[in-house]
Amino acid sequence: MTTHRDPSAERFFRFQSAPCLEVDFDGGIVCANPAFCQVAGRSEDELQAAGLVALFAPDARAEASAALVRGTTRDVVSFDLPLVRPDSELRWLEWRGVSFAEHRLFRIVAHDVTALWRAEAEARERERFLGTLLGNLQGMVYRCSNDERYTMEFVSAGCELVCGYKADEMVGEGAVLSFADLVHPEDAARVWDEIQAAVAARIPYSLKYRVFPKFGELRWVEERGRGVFDAPGALVALEGFITDVTARMTAKQEIEEKLRVIAEQKEQIQHLSLPIIEVWDGVITLPVVGVLDDQRAERIMQGLLDTVVRTQSQHVIIDLTAVEEVDGAVAEHIVRILRAVQLLGAEGALSGIQPKVAQALVSLSADLGGARTWPDLRAALRACMRVPARKAAARPRGRSEGNA
Repeated sequence: MTTHRDPSAERFFRFQSAPCLEVDFDGGIVCANPAFCQVAGRSEDELQAAGLVALFAPDARAEASAALVRGTTRDVVSFDLPLVRPDSELRWLEWRGVSFAEHRLFRIVAHDVTALWRAEAEARERERFLGTLLGNLQGMVYRCSNDERYTMEFVSAGCELVCGYKADEMVGEGAVLSFADLVHPEDAARVWDEIQAAVAARIPYSLKYRVFPKFGELRWVEERGRGVFDAPGALVALEGFITDVTARMTAKQEIEEKLRVIAEQKEQIQHLSLPIIEVWDGVITLPVVGVLDDQRAERIMQGLLDTVVRTQSQHVIIDLTAVEEVDGAVAEHIVRILRAVQLLGAEGALSGIQPKVAQALVSLSADLGGARTWPDLRAALRACMRVPARKAAARPRGRSEGNA
């Protein structure tokens, strides 16, 4: 304990809540108050035995010694270094003291800023982590004003991947253009309207549009973001993420084109599966090829009836040459088609019935409604040629013979 302080000063030193100590010009600790002993994790005797410089990490001791040397020629001593406790915990302290040359010692107050230092270290680590994360994203994170220019306050390095411009070309005084300048004119109004609608509803927005990059061809981007509001509820900015989806949109367009071609081909196939032929005025033929299911039978009937009405045909020949077998469902379809034709005032006929088909129709007791049958299409056509036109014309369209 020093002998150059009066009792009241000694009491003040001992009961001071801030860590205090006296250090001689050689770095020896003359005395330390309880607050400093608690921070250092050592008793006053241990501190006096160790000396000040020994309290620091080996790589910081030279800096501490230099600070003490500077203090011998000045009125004050000041440095910031962490103290190492016996349990290896670091306590960051701001060392501020006054030099007393006549006594060759420093009176120092060590402000414990460990909590602040840790908070700053955590903030630096968060910033480093976010920087690494944003740098690895295949896209552009942004914060911008909700104005027609989309004035950028922050953009991540990924903006170069999206639009070819570096971050410093999009933000601040060095900005060479606004993000709105990149948006395709045909998409600009839609983009603005969708963002404003989402902001007004306070919901996230998601949209796709085209942009002009710094180099290369037009690109498609996808943007996801939302408005940011302050505590009173005022909009302060827009924040979100923009990524290049050109490859995805190109693939989608290619798929849509392929689907369109497939749809056209399907339509053509359906047309080919319904080969209604107008042989000459008043006579049409329908060669039936393949399976005659419910869906196809309905399509054949509709197409056939539409053709009868459109062409005012008097004879309809259904050619079954390519049909080798029929079951009850197929026979019913054929009968329905013949009856529908007769209701329109035309005469239906069957040609090319194979033996197995004939046997099946008989066994199924299929009622053909009096429709004539012919061994082949040629015979049926010859028969139609021999029928006077006026005979067919004698029946009004749309009525059966019983109502004529």
